[in-house]
Amino acid sequence: MEAVGQETQRELALRVLSSWGLDIKQRDQLLGNRENEIAVLSIFESLQSIFSEDKSRAYEWPKRPNAAFDGVSAVELMLAGEIERVRKYLKYHVYNA
Repeated sequence: MEAVGQETQRELALRVLSSWGLDIKQRDQLLGNRENEIAVLSIFESLQSIFSEDKSRAYEWPKRPNAAFDGVSAVELMLAGEIERVRKYLKYHVYNA
């Protein structure tokens, strides 16, 4: 049963990354471990909460340059190995906005 849950989580994370415009190589790079799968889903959930009134912004945000990340996008930061930085940034904004 656990394997089914993990596969479902991975598939959902792959769909999220695809919706953000990542190609298959980038998706595979980000989903190299289970912790990153969880982080991607957490980031997605946070964006859905923050942009609950405008879902299109939730899908655009990861690709847009961000001053909080020194002008790079969240996707670029995640691909550079800083997925936790993005996750924590968004969680902070969910709970402190």
